[in-house]
Amino acid sequence: MEALQKLKTRLKNEKKVWIPVCIGILGIALLALSEFLPQEQESSVETAVNSTDDAAYCTELENRLSAVIADVENVGRVRVLLTLEGSAETIYATDVSVQSEQEGDTVSERRDSEYVLIDDSGGDSGMVLRTQTPKVQGVIVVCDGANLPEVASQVTRAVSTALGVGTDRVSVLKMKPEEE
Repeated sequence: MEALQKLKTRLKNEKKVWIPVCIGILGIALLALSEFLPQEQESSVETAVNSTDDAAYCTELENRLSAVIADVENVGRVRVLLTLEGSAETIYATDVSVQSEQEGDTVSERRDSEYVLIDDSGGDSGMVLRTQTPKVQGVIVVCDGANLPEVASQVTRAVSTALGVGTDRVSVLKMKPEEE
């Protein structure tokens, strides 16, 4: 209690001390207020964006494939379902440095790599080399003409060729008749 009284009398007597004390109190108040501000959730936002991108990619492939298959003779109505292996992967640029040291007959090599960063408006971020789309795991095609062996074979080959998947990963099924 006595120390507090000494501080009060010293603050009253010395005007130059007021400025650092006020700045300190203001800093503490700002730190306390920052605890109540909402924190950014970058990782969950990034995951949501990636999953949305993957879903959009899958839907786009399904629509394009459906349009092409519908143009095949005797196919009729078409629905396509794709399943993807994993999700899109972003490949970042790295800077690799190699240091070699030779001691007698022995050569030792040390490799260091660091991500290449670029200065964005929101701060530093990695330099993207490419984004690798997810691979197609399997395809189901449901169409009216699937009961005709030549149509099923043509559709299977077309899907296999278009997506680069084996024919064992493509299933062509007969669509149920339209209910009137």
